[in-house]
Amino acid sequence: MNAPSDAGLERRQQLELLRASATAFAGKESPLSRARALRGKAPGFDLRFWNALVAQGWTGLLAPESSGGFGQSLADMAEVVGALAAQLAPEPITPVVVFAGRLLQACGSSELAQQLLTDMTQGRCLPAVAWQEDATGAASFDAHGGLADPATICAVGTEALRLSGSKRHVRPGAAATGWVVTASSSEGLALVWLPAQASGVQRRLDRLADGSFAARLDLEQVTVPTDHLLCSGDAARSALAKALDETLVVVSAELLAITRRMLDMTLEYLRTRKQFGKAIGSYQGLQHRAVDMHIQQELCAAVVAEGLAALDAGVAGDERAQLAARVKARCSDAALAVARESVQLHGAVGFTDEYDLGLYLQRALVLSAWLGNGAVQRRRHALLTRRAGAAAGAEA
Repeated sequence: MNAPSDAGLERRQQLELLRASATAFAGKESPLSRARALRGKAPGFDLRFWNALVAQGWTGLLAPESSGGFGQSLADMAEVVGALAAQLAPEPITPVVVFAGRLLQACGSSELAQQLLTDMTQGRCLPAVAWQEDATGAASFDAHGGLADPATICAVGTEALRLSGSKRHVRPGAAATGWVVTASSSEGLALVWLPAQASGVQRRLDRLADGSFAARLDLEQVTVPTDHLLCSGDAARSALAKALDETLVVVSAELLAITRRMLDMTLEYLRTRKQFGKAIGSYQGLQHRAVDMHIQQELCAAVVAEGLAALDAGVAGDERAQLAARVKARCSDAALAVARESVQLHGAVGFTDEYDLGLYLQRALVLSAWLGNGAVQRRRHALLTRRAGAAAGAEA
């Protein structure tokens, strides 16, 4: 009778130890001054610090042991990314380790995919996923909330693959050693590995609000060997959907960490800023606004915990997609709401670039939009729910 409880307690202790270790590392090695200094300077992060993450074993946290990783859970990964996000470390651990890494892992039958995954865990490769093709991300989903067919075309020949099309919002924008490109082919959805040095690739960098970079890729009859086809058909669609949903929940954990830091900074300011001889936090009107911010934080924490637990338990299909959309929508909106209130409650100093609150606001803007903002995710959730309802009605 006590075994499940004991196992649960042991698991919580493991996560607390990992959280403490990651928080201590990030606090010591990545002060906010480092994030401030790297803004707007390509690649937007420090490759030496990335090697430090490799040395910590965090780039291999999710990868299986066969690829040099540790095979840990998404809950473990969320503790690491949350600690780094709280210090605004600009290294693209979620785009690389979670999105690209989980996608490569799902392409299990491809020797190249497994080699790339091994290289990623050991710091020799920085893969990115080139998936979105429109400005908002809404066109990435079809009329039922599923993955839309990409406009990028992969022509499959006997000796080579030929890619034509364009991609947007690719992260990391700079320093990526290659991309897993989604394309439409005669075999259905295709996942193709495209090395960064391939001839015919035009990469343009877009500076984002937080000083990091995303890339636009223009592919003009780009040719790669046939063994660069990592996966195709239903297997490719399933792999992409799973990696996307997992990434949405993990990036929501980043947004939660940022939300907590903004709220902590605001509460500290309310305690110390004085007007008319007393702390402004003593005024009931400001206390009510602080409570509203706390509610947003706790709602965000609840859905992230639910999402991580469900994913690690193996939720799949439309249920997983609905969950991921709900988590990302909630956390995107909560982070932006808390950011707005934090700036308002700080007054004029909240608008200055020199004040650290602005760094968190800028990161919240970037992460809330990546892979689809709150509005995009709510629409996706509604479409998936409608499809599930229609299917249930047909069965009845």
